[in-house]
Amino acid sequence: MTKDKEFSKYNKITLILIPLILSAFTHTWNLLDFPNLHIDEGHYMRKTLSTMQGEGLQPQDRYFAPYFGQILMAGILGLIGYPDSLNPTSTEDSIENLYTVPRLIMSIFAVIDTFLVYKITERKYGNKIAFIASILFAILPYGWVLRRIFLESIQLPLLLTSILLVLYLKQDLNKTKNTIGKRNISLILLSGIFLGLSIFTKVPVFTMIPVVVYLIYINTPTKKLKSIGLWFIPVLIIPLLWPAHAYSIGQFDIWIEDVLHQTQRESKPLINALTSLFEVDPILFILGISGFIYAAIKKDFFILLFGIPFLLFLYWLDFVSSFHLIILLPAFSIAGAKLIVELSNLIPNMKIRNTLPYIIISAIAIIGLTSIVLILSVDANSSIIKTQAAAVHYMEQSNSTVTIVSNPMFAWIPEQIFHIDMDQRSFFSTKPIKTTNYIIIEDSGYKKIMKENSKRGNFQKMLYADTNLIETIKPDNEIPKYDIKIYPYTNLKTSPVSKEINIRANY
Repeated sequence: MTKDKEFSKYNKITLILIPLILSAFTHTWNLLDFPNLHIDEGHYMRKTLSTMQGEGLQPQDRYFAPYFGQILMAGILGLIGYPDSLNPTSTEDSIENLYTVPRLIMSIFAVIDTFLVYKITERKYGNKIAFIASILFAILPYGWVLRRIFLESIQLPLLLTSILLVLYLKQDLNKTKNTIGKRNISLILLSGIFLGLSIFTKVPVFTMIPVVVYLIYINTPTKKLKSIGLWFIPVLIIPLLWPAHAYSIGQFDIWIEDVLHQTQRESKPLINALTSLFEVDPILFILGISGFIYAAIKKDFFILLFGIPFLLFLYWLDFVSSFHLIILLPAFSIAGAKLIVELSNLIPNMKIRNTLPYIIISAIAIIGLTSIVLILSVDANSSIIKTQAAAVHYMEQSNSTVTIVSNPMFAWIPEQIFHIDMDQRSFFSTKPIKTTNYIIIEDSGYKKIMKENSKRGNFQKMLYADTNLIETIKPDNEIPKYDIKIYPYTNLKTSPVSKEINIRANY
């Protein structure tokens, strides 16, 4: 190995280590302070622990998402002995640990995503664009959303692995003539398995089928259609396990009803989610959209197929939350990085041409890291942790079955961790309470519903009238008055700070 080659090797190692170190910092620092604990995290943890405890794949009889997310999380948590290895008690420190461990797993996934973004971009566009794309992905302020226990956070590394595998088909370009080749067959099947598992985690990612098919077509030297057909086998079979399971337990009609329900909810248009993304991360949004426009001009079908089908599906679905855009973060990062490098290449002066991309990404990194530090320093969850600990304590004091009326986020720990004899009612529910004793967690979401002149609002007012205030929980520290109209505190629109919470009970 010559010195030049040796330097090149270590230079490549440095290029990939920098974004990984940045990603490890941005996704693990102050892990439980920000973002605020989301209602869907409670749903997913409840399903995960139900799966771990042998209650089946569908304990709630709601077919809103397939099963692989809960299976994967149950497997990982089971391997580390969660929750028994934490010796859980109803103390604040113990409750904090119970939330931290699954969030730490999400953060590890995010670091893996950063590595995959680098490798995908390196295979497609080279080291310089790969370095800039992975830096963008590592330091983008909206990256905090990857800390949450969302199905999108779980499925993203599966999707990226599927894409990366087919990019390695290029290596066999001159080695196979009339057959697909054993190595290519393995890569194609593995890619299909990973995308099948990603769809089996959450269905909308099926819109990534065109980008992988395109990559197989351009990277396979022979038998292109046969290769695509082979890839489709696991892509189709694995997600079909979801309706097959529903059919096997006699709930296929419920499965159809719930799946159709996902397409018939109240309007929540894509433009609102894109506007929210612009507010919380304007640099990424502008770079990403500009990168897509540039890709259209240059007819870069990889970038276009990586984003356009997914956006079109969300537009048709008309029920889009900002976290649904998680799947687009790698595409935005790659498109933005390619735009930066290729526009810099138009500069005649070679020295400026070679250094300008690094100057631009350094400036973006400084802005991004400063924004991230400011955002992640916000205490969004201390009142939630304290409320959860207090609620478990009060529920344990009940001499009979107790119902907790709350944001679903508060239900999984008393039910699945402490195995309290309890029932659970979401504050969205209007089902009558069957138990004599019940407890209400009066957080901002509950207060909002109480103000509604609706069936659920009137129902909650009736429950509320029969309770007494047990305890008022406040954050650990006085919360500053953040101006959410000023960046980066615009992020608090998407992740509001949890303030004062009341615990009420009728016993």
